[in-house]
Amino acid sequence: MKILVTGGAGYIGSHTVVELILDGHEVVILDDLSNSKSSVIDRIGEITGATPELIVGDVRDRSLLDGVISGAGFDAVMHFAALAYVGESVEHPARYYHSNVHCTWNLLEVMRAHGCDEIVFSSTCATYGEQDGVMLDETCVQNPINAYGGSKRAVEDMLR
Repeated sequence: MKILVTGGAGYIGSHTVVELILDGHEVVILDDLSNSKSSVIDRIGEITGATPELIVGDVRDRSLLDGVISGAGFDAVMHFAALAYVGESVEHPARYYHSNVHCTWNLLEVMRAHGCDEIVFSSTCATYGEQDGVMLDETCVQNPINAYGGSKRAVEDMLR
């Protein structure tokens, strides 16, 4: 499969890219490098023997997304790109909703326009808020208490 990994130079994204390449998939990374470094791509190449293509850019840029996905023949997208600091989300909630929700909306619209309908979305346990000593699972009530969790929950709702 040919897979676009947004946020693929970040911690979770880069580890996922390694596994995808080792499983024989063709991977393209789209990352703005705001929370990562391009040197991660070289390290992925050292580990796997195959260096993925890196496109430096922001998922909120719809025209960039259109250019990346148009005609590229992606079978799926794995979406890890997001702002992800809980404390910062409390101080700047609008920034988190705009970034995390808007970028995913753009991504979904461009995917739909180009016939790519498979997505894996990386969410967070922060969508559940505080649960009184309960072991979290998907049956727990979601009640995010910060903009990071709220923005991820909004995306989950969009995907439903």
